[in-house]
Amino acid sequence: MDRNTPNLNKTLSIRISTNGFCFCSYTASQPDSLQYYSYSVNNRITLAANLDEALKECPFVNDEANMNVSIIVEADRFTTIPNEYDNKSEHAALFRTCFPQVAATDRIIANRLPAQGVTLLFAIDEKLYDRLCSIGNATFYSPISILLGFLEKQSIGDSKYMLACCDCNSMLLLSMSEGRLQLANSFKSDDMHDHAFYLLSIWKEHKLQQESDTLYICGDKGVEDITPILNMFIQNTKRINPNELFRPNLLNRITKIPFDLQALLLCE
Repeated sequence: MDRNTPNLNKTLSIRISTNGFCFCSYTASQPDSLQYYSYSVNNRITLAANLDEALKECPFVNDEANMNVSIIVEADRFTTIPNEYDNKSEHAALFRTCFPQVAATDRIIANRLPAQGVTLLFAIDEKLYDRLCSIGNATFYSPISILLGFLEKQSIGDSKYMLACCDCNSMLLLSMSEGRLQLANSFKSDDMHDHAFYLLSIWKEHKLQQESDTLYICGDKGVEDITPILNMFIQNTKRINPNELFRPNLLNRITKIPFDLQALLLCE
């Protein structure tokens, strides 16, 4: 790629997790431009210090100054508030009422979701937040916000369904009815039978039908482990397959990219 050519559609996306960081650079008009880099977190130092080390190693983050940066923050703690009660000045107090153990210095981020009629709140370490903002014009998202945007873009016609985003150690569940979010929750375990039990409990609680309603599954190789288990209980299970979403010449590049980061590329 010619660095002297302006890339107005170039995006830099970063995924932040306590398990590791992912960096993705992409220009939609140049399919061969996709670059991806992952960094394993050193648990002996802070996430902010880890980010400094990752930025030194990542070969493409500092290609351009003042670029727009989309950042996905995988957070265990999140909550939603109805839009009619959304008051920015009260976000921190509301969030800490739900999660009093959150550090007083953490930055509370709000994702407004007009189609859902709610605002999603989550937290990020203040030093990590400041360091990410120094990279460029940063916009912060929760995986839930990204997946909801993806579902809206796909225009899924089912009146009631559930989305399960799985990996080997965690699962994120979205329960949907008439296009509106009914529940968002996450569960951590390294046992797929635990994941299946949790999912099926939520399925039953939300009165989804085993014969008629649909479970959509996405994620990494954890999907391959949990799908046969769920097929024994839910008739309509459908995997969201990147082969059907991305151009063929990108498929060999996205196989290792977390699904919410893939969905962000599709939504931008």
